[in-house]
Amino acid sequence: MRFLRFLVLFLAIVTLCSSGTNASGFEISGIGTKAMGMGGAFRAIADDWTAAYYNPAGYAKIFDSQYGASNGFLHDRFEVTPNYLWGGQYESGIYNDQINYNNHEILSNPSGGFVTRLPYFGEIGAGVSAFQLFDENNTWNLYDFPLAYNSQLSLPNDQYSINLDVVAFQLTLAKEFMNDKLSLGIGLQLLRADLVYSNIYFRDNPYEAINFRPFEKITQWNKNDGNGYGFGVNLGMLYNVTEKFNIGLNARVPFAITLSGNSSLEYYMPLIQNIDSIQPGTPGHLFVAGNKIVDKADFETELKLPTSFGIGLAYQLTEKLLVSVDAEYTMWSNYEGFNFLYTNHSGLNGAADSSQFVNDFLTANVSDLVEWENTGKVALGLEYDFNDNFTLLGGGSVDQSPSRENSLLTPQFIDTGDKQTFSGGLIWHYRQYDLGFVTSYTSYPDLNSGDLVDANADGLFDNFNGFYKAESYETVFSFIYRF
Repeated sequence: MRFLRFLVLFLAIVTLCSSGTNASGFEISGIGTKAMGMGGAFRAIADDWTAAYYNPAGYAKIFDSQYGASNGFLHDRFEVTPNYLWGGQYESGIYNDQINYNNHEILSNPSGGFVTRLPYFGEIGAGVSAFQLFDENNTWNLYDFPLAYNSQLSLPNDQYSINLDVVAFQLTLAKEFMNDKLSLGIGLQLLRADLVYSNIYFRDNPYEAINFRPFEKITQWNKNDGNGYGFGVNLGMLYNVTEKFNIGLNARVPFAITLSGNSSLEYYMPLIQNIDSIQPGTPGHLFVAGNKIVDKADFETELKLPTSFGIGLAYQLTEKLLVSVDAEYTMWSNYEGFNFLYTNHSGLNGAADSSQFVNDFLTANVSDLVEWENTGKVALGLEYDFNDNFTLLGGGSVDQSPSRENSLLTPQFIDTGDKQTFSGGLIWHYRQYDLGFVTSYTSYPDLNSGDLVDANADGLFDNFNGFYKAESYETVFSFIYRF
């Protein structure tokens, strides 16, 4: 019971601290030093507790009890040189023609789990674990009001930002069949999603009397903070073709999650002097007085997560050297972005509340939609048992970008194209402990995002023009205790 209390506390801490690295879209690149050191090519090996993520069938082949944890430390270095012009020629207030960097910070991706064997149905492998499935974390300061628009207001520094975490609490069960050549496993997942999202929207000015440059667009900044729960399933198969050759299959199916929470909708109005025809207290005065108008609301949006399928091959080339290859297909076309629906508005008063056309403008729903493509990923991994105390790891992967067909990027989602990751590390075996260390580097191609696009014709641009560069570094530490 004392151990179970410790495990529950540990998993809770993992969830509260979660933040991590990405593969395609905002899927994390993986967990554990052994798998990460082999470039993620682990489906046909799956011989420690992290099999809960890569291939649950591996639990049927773990004949000791073990618990372990890993923590990845990620540093994303993203930069954009914007080219965000109204009509392709007028300045918008975006910091054009200068290099801008995301807020630099070290992000962490902790995970942990426990595996044992239970005397049911002959004998089965079973365990509980907690790890992240998806994550995105970016913050940018890219805009200031043109002096002609308003020189007295300022925006928060998290003008464009996202902190999206999807954590899985997983119960894993696995059993051997066919004289132990075939293993099948299932992971039943409770998913917790948390979202903090902010964005700037340049809304068409609805007040015709002042709808001219530079007042034709009203600057709106929204921040949404919410969460939600859902379910998922992780299926796995592991087949021993020979003593040296394994095949692994898995499918991860996370179901859509409804997110809800609180929003702040802030409108930064232009400051226009000497317009005698617009009197204080009238709806039109809201659009010339240079004030910030704040509306509080509840929001709801649906997070549609992608299903993924993977296959892995592993071959014991020599007594010391193991080679593995993985391929994964992720259905990112299922993800559609965010469509924020606002209800229970509060905070508006006076002309902002009494005028119907102004109220409709200030309480309108907004959308941040994407049109992504399905992606493929291939990975190669090497495991070399140097001696009884040390195992050396090396690997690499190539991962497609879901936005590769349209190159429509926003500061919240930086995925400039098909990327390459290289990793290496080692595991130190000391008595019942395995202590691991891995480091990796991800290289992204440079990308020049084209014209501003309003794909769904709602009057809001769905991309952010500019020249993008990106690279990521990650270091992972882990331990496993076997008993």
